[in-house]
This record gives sequence, structure tokens and C-alpha cells, in this order.
Amino acid sequence: MAEMTTVARPYARAAFEQAQASGELASWSDLLQTAAQAAADPALHALLAHPKLTPPDKAGLLLDICAAAQTEVLPDAGRNFITLLAENDRLDAIAAITEIFENLRADAEKSVHALMTAAFAVSDEQRQKITEALKQHLQRDVVLECAVDESLIGGAIIRAGDLVIDGSARGYLDKLAVALHQ
Repeated sequence: MAEMTTVARPYARAAFEQAQASGELASWSDLLQTAAQAAADPALHALLAHPKLTPPDKAGLLLDICAAAQTEVLPDAGRNFITLLAENDRLDAIAAITEIFENLRADAEKSVHALMTAAFAVSDEQRQKITEALKQHLQRDVVLECAVDESLIGGAIIRAGDLVIDGSARGYLDKLAVALHQ
């Protein structure tokens, strides 16, 4: 994966700089996310990897899927970007490019996407309190997504960028088991 990140980084930076300069961060984000989701489909992935399909055909196929999935018109520079990826045989890096692009966008917009996985459903009030606490701690706007994983037994795990807060009962039990084995 480190190699794919190395390949993806310059493309993601170029896409981000173009999107930021044109004021189209949201459009580019939608385009890249849609392209990454489409390319992750096993059938489309196999088709895009077919040696008899030309780069313009690959780009056209992926762009047609993106255009059908989006309500906005695709930015011309974004269309050119997907075509460039196809010509350079880099469509397999679209997921990594999208991830890096989204990180750059979040940094520029001083925001972070956080995922809280809890043992039980979280109320709106609890969600709001956790969002505010994360906002203060990270000094960024926080978009909190919540998921339920009953195997945690109790508590929650919060992931926001590189930050991981494990307040789950399972996490505490795992730490206790490690301590007892030493």
C-alpha cells in the first residue's frame, strides 16, 4: 500500500491544487469519490484492467459512470484528470488519490471526519456532546459518523484522522489480558 500512496500523492496534490484554485473542491471531491467507488467494483475493475481496452475507452467508461451518478456537471479539469490517469495507467490508484485528496481538503477547510463505533446506538444529545468535545480537542470542525458494533460490549472507539480513542470495554479487557500475560 505504501507504493500505491507514493504513486497517488503527486496526482492527489495536483488535483487538489487545481480544485482549490478553481474553487471547485466539492465538485472534485464528488468526482473522485464516485470514480473510486466505481473502480472498486470487481466487474468494472476487471474491465478497466483489460488489455484490449484503450486508455481513452477506459477514461470514457469511468467518466460516463461518474456523469450518470452525479447531479452536477463534471468539471472539465476533472474530466481531463481522469483521462490523464487512464493514459498513464494509474486508474488503479484512484482510491488512494481520493483518500489523499480528501485529507488535503480537510486540512484546508480545517475539518476532520470522525467515526465513532459504539456498543449501542448513540442519542443525538450524546453525539452533539462528543462532536463538541472533539472540536475543542482537535481545533477543527468535526463531522461525526456513528456506527454500532455490539462486540465492543460497552463504550466506544473514536477514530479521527490519526487519533484513536479506545474507550470500549473490549479495549480495556484486551489491555488487562496483555498486562496479565507479562
